[in-house]
Amino acid sequence: MTFTPLNKMRYPEKIAKAIQMRILNGQLRTGERLPAELVLAGEFDVSRSVVREAMRILDGLGLIKIKKGPKGGIFVSDGYHKPLSDSLRGLLDSGRVSVENIFMVRLLVEPNVAAEAALNATPADMQDLDAILREAEKHRDDAVLMQANRGQFHILLARASGNPILEIFMQSLIELLREYFYDFKSVDFERQAIASHNEILAAIRNRDADRARDLMSADILKIKELVRDSDNNTA
Repeated sequence: MTFTPLNKMRYPEKIAKAIQMRILNGQLRTGERLPAELVLAGEFDVSRSVVREAMRILDGLGLIKIKKGPKGGIFVSDGYHKPLSDSLRGLLDSGRVSVENIFMVRLLVEPNVAAEAALNATPADMQDLDAILREAEKHRDDAVLMQANRGQFHILLARASGNPILEIFMQSLIELLREYFYDFKSVDFERQAIASHNEILAAIRNRDADRARDLMSADILKIKELVRDSDNNTA
């Protein structure tokens, strides 16, 4: 694949935009390796420094990953949530956003995510949700793995809702919760969470949006209580 030179439009933003559009319209797929900086510079008829700045823009947007080493290079990424995560991270670091704020948003959004998943989930979505729960079941003594799978379950639910905005939003929230608040490691809680998620998945399979909504509300409140207790114990 080659890119058309931009003639006199030598701005990094123009190059970033051209590559961004190819990523978003599917011409460049997640995991695909982009040409080296020198090759891109030739295709766009610009200097390598301009291409390098364009790559920094795309990296900031979560659209590429730059890997170092013998197998390194520039790879297409699906980290569309990165700008939102970075913005929320800044608010958390400044003390303007609290865990209470995050859980208030989760309670407003995620029960409806579960309800939408009950209405819109495809067989493939249900298979993915089931697989993440089966994986957790196999590691019932590994709190770290179960916790990671729990977060992924919530992201997969957002994907199953059929609304890409909700998926990006949930990726950001789960990422921040892991980074700032998931400092507890409770095997008993994670086992309870697996049972709760199995109930949610059953409601989705039955296309019972109201039950999926209620179960998700209860699930988030349990997590909120555990986070609060964990904070109290470490205070």
